Amino acid sequence: MRATARTESTLLDAVLRMLDTATRTTARKIIKNGRVTVDGRVQARPDFPVLPGSSVEIAPRGVQAPSLPFTILLEDDHLLVVDKPSGLLSIATGSEQHRTLYRMVSDYVKETGGGEGRIFIVHRLDRDVSGVMVFAKDEETKRRLQSGWANAEKIYQAVVDGPPPAAEGTVKNWLRENRAFRTYLCDRNAEGAREAVTHYRVLTTRGRFSTLEVRIETGRKHQIRVHMAELGCPIVGDDMYGTETPGRGLALHAHSLTFDHPSTARRTTVTSPLPPRFRRLSPPPG
Repeated sequence: MRATARTESTLLDAVLRMLDTATRTTARKIIKNGRVTVDGRVQARPDFPVLPGSSVEIAPRGVQAPSLPFTILLEDDHLLVVDKPSGLLSIATGSEQHRTLYRMVSDYVKETGGGEGRIFIVHRLDRDVSGVMVFAKDEETKRRLQSGWANAEKIYQAVVDGPPPAAEGTVKNWLRENRAFRTYLCDRNAEGAREAVTHYRVLTTRGRFSTLEVRIETGRKHQIRVHMAELGCPIVGDDMYGTETPGRGLALHAHSLTFDHPSTARRTTVTSPLPPRFRRLSPPPG
């Protein structure tokens, strides 16, 4: 079944209009099972934005998208936004050349583009950080995204061990990286010093753990990790700057990213839900 969208809506609403007898629960299952494409690309998020003129197609029962090692949050002709898993490098290093998110996304783009697609890195997330990550499909898109990156709003969520000094606040200081690739506080006049600004607020607390919303103005290496440790509430699972804390993996997640779309100039926000492992430490807000 195929239809052309006449108005802007979520994918869930578009599917409900196409299947006028389906319940919202049924429509969600159809989408999450990979049976729905928008302009030829599988979209598995019910809240995926469908624009006027987009072609929406529902595949027959039993037909679904191939399994991917990542979740696609947004895709169009210019960019691809994915939900990066924790424990996966963004791009190759000297010690790891193959198992990277860049390689996996490149393979996906080539497969869906008949072997012609390319992908370009716009920014990076640390290996142990999960969440929203953007790739460009051409060099011009990469250039436009990076030139406006200072205006992008980057919001993280983190579970920390110990109470912050206040319910909300700002950390502003200077950081530098040493030869062991560890970031630490320094004087503003020190060689290699770079200003770092982090804003935080407590969303919820349970026992010794608190879930924070963290917004960064600058993007220094390990900035959030260093700043939370400096406040006396290191991120759970941070074996470099923190302490022995329960939980598997670093409890730091790139929750949302807002940027100017390089093609339409429309302000675009992409979000990724808090991973289940975070919820076992501290309950979600609300």
